[in-house]
Amino acid sequence: MFSIMAMDKTFLIAFGIIIGIYILYKLLFGKSQLDEEFEHKYNKILTSDEYKVKGQYDK
Repeated sequence: MFSIMAMDKTFLIAFGIIIGIYILYKLLFGKSQLDEEFEHKYNKILTSDEYKVKGQYDK
């Protein structure tokens, strides 16, 4: 009986640590609003006719 309770407690602690690491990862390495704005502007410049250079290949 005691070993089952200890195993459950260990499992809950390990599960909590895994969830904590996941949340920390999302906070530190998640995409920010600035990254999304930069990516949107970058893609607009790459695909826009306004910024094409003479002789540039179509993508």
